[in-house]
Amino acid sequence: MLHTCLLLWILASSLQDSRTTSMAQETASCPPKACGNLTISDPFWLVQEQGMETPCGLIDYQVYCYNNSPFLRSTIHDGFGILNIFYKNRTFLTADINKMEDFSRCQVPITNTSFKIGFLPFNISHANRDLLFFYDCVGNPVAPQLRHGLVPMHCGNNSFVHLGRGPYNASHDYGEYFIEGCKTTLVPVLGASAKTANAGDYEQLIRDGFLLSWPAVPDQFSREDVRPNKKLILIVSLAATISLLTCLVWGVHRQKQRICLLILPKQTGNKSSMEEMLRRYGSLAPKRYKYSELKQMTSSFKDKLGEGGYGTVFRGSLQDGCVVAVKLLKVSKGNGEEFLNEAISIGRTSHINIVGLLGFCLEGVKRALVYEYMANGSLEKYIYIENSDLVIGWDKLQQIALGIARGLEYLHQGCSTRIIHFDIKPQNILLDQDFCPKIADFGLAKLCHLKDSILSVAEARGTIGFIAPEVFSRGFGVVSTKSDVYSYGMMLLEMVGGRINKEKGNTESSSDLYFPNWIYDNIAEQVQSCEVICDLEEAMRKITLVGLWCIQTNPGNRPTMSKVIDMLEKRINELEMPPKPFLSCPSIPTSLSSHTSYDYRSSYCSASPALLPCIAQK
Repeated sequence: MLHTCLLLWILASSLQDSRTTSMAQETASCPPKACGNLTISDPFWLVQEQGMETPCGLIDYQVYCYNNSPFLRSTIHDGFGILNIFYKNRTFLTADINKMEDFSRCQVPITNTSFKIGFLPFNISHANRDLLFFYDCVGNPVAPQLRHGLVPMHCGNNSFVHLGRGPYNASHDYGEYFIEGCKTTLVPVLGASAKTANAGDYEQLIRDGFLLSWPAVPDQFSREDVRPNKKLILIVSLAATISLLTCLVWGVHRQKQRICLLILPKQTGNKSSMEEMLRRYGSLAPKRYKYSELKQMTSSFKDKLGEGGYGTVFRGSLQDGCVVAVKLLKVSKGNGEEFLNEAISIGRTSHINIVGLLGFCLEGVKRALVYEYMANGSLEKYIYIENSDLVIGWDKLQQIALGIARGLEYLHQGCSTRIIHFDIKPQNILLDQDFCPKIADFGLAKLCHLKDSILSVAEARGTIGFIAPEVFSRGFGVVSTKSDVYSYGMMLLEMVGGRINKEKGNTESSSDLYFPNWIYDNIAEQVQSCEVICDLEEAMRKITLVGLWCIQTNPGNRPTMSKVIDMLEKRINELEMPPKPFLSCPSIPTSLSSHTSYDYRSSYCSASPALLPCIAQK
């Protein structure tokens, strides 16, 4: 049977080679044609204006002739014109017509060239150089790393251009070009042309175009007059396919028992590993509940307390009458070992400002956590509800901020395993009957050893408006405990912004209203004259000042949580002023692409510098 399969595979391969030769004959038979001063020949081929000509080449190599000027047919809407073709070197000179039109309208190119040609079989040549446009800049940008400096664009608009030395940055690592406060577009330009030009000649550099290369193809194909019979190819190919499928079914049947024997020990090993982990921690591990026990304590999940992105919380009662919160997790990744490890690590935490984990459930894909119940709910509702100052005054808010800081300090330094929360926000701060704050919802938390100060994460995690810039883009720095410090600072500013905004009659939820956006859109004029901030209590001004320290762009400039606690315990006149709290609005990372729907600027814009002198006043 195996010999038969091998014979059929060889036959199918021979037929495929024959078919490839036939296709190559058709591809190589495109006759040369002229468009303007250029001769279009293999691998490119010219189509008529109406596009009705029978295809004789690969679709990505179509050339469209318009007013005696050739364009890449597949990118006609993106405006890539062909200026010259160097067949010997497999390169051609092209220009982005749309970018020239942008200049005529005093607009800045906002799309990287590499993105526009990303789906074509062409590569941007290393002979090109980097031409960078910095636009929508806030203030006067500083770029000491750019040795040739910045040149203002002709139309102004607080936009600048820089010509790199080259070669073109094919690695797409643009960190060296990052300028705080500006958006960036990268365009390749021809190195030979750029040698005699400077950044101020950017329009001419764009007109001169840049080099693209195409991959090598075999030089010659057989051009026999007699081609394989198409019906014969079809019949034999179909027979070979059916036979190969039969071979696969036979092979799967023969290997079924062996596959089972390979899988079952692995599953058994995982289960044994988890049982060993529970045995090793003994009484230190949180209690393990069965799913049926969770249904019983929650009356079949009857009383729903809330729902988040990672699970739904229900009210329940233990046999001794103790009220608990049961969180059913939505996402069930992995074999459960990582979930169990994190549950045990969080369960071993013991701090007055960390919500207590009483137990967990792990049955197949069903996973749940059992927490102590918090009578007063989340901090969020006390920021925006009417007359919330009758329940929590500014002094109490400062005590809540201090308690949260102590809880975070414990997670970062007090545990045997450092825990980075990654989702600090008002919704995840719960208040007990005495309004003592407790950090909750560890669905995004990551564990790392105390000796490790830097954490590697595969994707951005957290809530928009509270995520540290470095979590989105490594251009801002590395992910560490300072990422939690940033989220904590944004939460402090939201506590202040939400309270003042409530007094101004705005009742938007905190998930839609971020303090930086609010400070610009709602009280910018009042901040300039200190009509609001200077009349507020010292506790409010202290919370704001600490928040501005925590949201510094550079993680190294943010305080540790120990330092934050020290600042909150001092008087306002003992605190130093932070650097101007400026958070840039960088280009959207590649991983998010142009499809990202939220407004980066609403998440990453700073409080007005005019706010600072107001806060410092007593």
